[in-house]
Amino acid sequence: MRSLQVIASPRMGGAEHTFVRQVEGLRRAGHPVVAAVRTGSAVIAAVGDAPVRAELSMTNYLDLRSVMAIRRLAREHECQVVQSWMSRATWLTRAPKGSVHVSRLGGYYHARYFRHAHGWVTVTEGLRDWMVGKGFPADRVEYIRNFIPVLPAGTPPPFTRAQLGVPGNALLVVSMGRFIDKKGYQDLIPAFVSLGPQLQGRPLHLLLMGRGPQQKELEALAAAARGRVHFPGWVDQPVAALPLADVFVCPSREEAHGNVMLEAWSQRLPVLSTRTDGGRELIQDGDNGLLCDIGDVAGLRSQLHELLASADLREQLAARGLETQRTRHDEGATIGAYLDFYERLRRRFA
Repeated sequence: MRSLQVIASPRMGGAEHTFVRQVEGLRRAGHPVVAAVRTGSAVIAAVGDAPVRAELSMTNYLDLRSVMAIRRLAREHECQVVQSWMSRATWLTRAPKGSVHVSRLGGYYHARYFRHAHGWVTVTEGLRDWMVGKGFPADRVEYIRNFIPVLPAGTPPPFTRAQLGVPGNALLVVSMGRFIDKKGYQDLIPAFVSLGPQLQGRPLHLLLMGRGPQQKELEALAAAARGRVHFPGWVDQPVAALPLADVFVCPSREEAHGNVMLEAWSQRLPVLSTRTDGGRELIQDGDNGLLCDIGDVAGLRSQLHELLASADLREQLAARGLETQRTRHDEGATIGAYLDFYERLRRRFA
């Protein structure tokens, strides 16, 4: 089945990485893909080896040239499905006759940008329920889990502990994402700092991979633990750095899903998350991870201390997390679910 995948993001993030994975997963399964991305976007390089890649302006919601270009691409490449990602790409997508339009949502967006699609994919059950509550037809809103590809064996880490300045015997906490308010790093750093410089005779260090407008604010918060909080910037292959750590934390104040938790599980790391939609959807508290309240610095500190103080707990949660990732977020099952949904919509609307 040939599809056109459309995304209007200017930079890479969780949804954008998922977009790239889906393009690659469909191709591996033998289904041709045309990737339409925003001109100048960082996504361009990520899909650089796609057989057909188009760059469209998609500068705003009134970009009629992009509307026509998306329709033209779908017709020229005989795409049976046009899948748009998030609000802007969805609003600009008007599938031509003979194609069905599937919109993929990773958050609680304005519903009016999505109603014209033939079908919708959500990343959590909670988001699906919200859409149905907004009046979207239940039989055309599909919950499909994200998947995490297997990191190739022997992939080298982007840096070593020594290069970061992290002692070999240190307990290393890691997190990654954009440095923006909803990611909750302004809660994680004080929680970490309050643990003190050591636990059970081992130095405590924190690694934050990413960048964003809160960089200076976060660096100021980390000044109280100078030399123990590390900001390596944007890392092209952050998953390869995860095995350097002992604990992964997702401190978000808002997180519809949380691919980073799946990535941490894939590298056998125990995960501590706040009770966001994504955290509650993925984690069974005390089984495959730990949960704490959103914005609760004291609670985050307490849970983090519990994890760092017990190697047995870390191993137990890491093993159950890895099992969850492998059994519930498998590439074949996810791609198969998309193809099945595409076909059901085509029988009805194409």
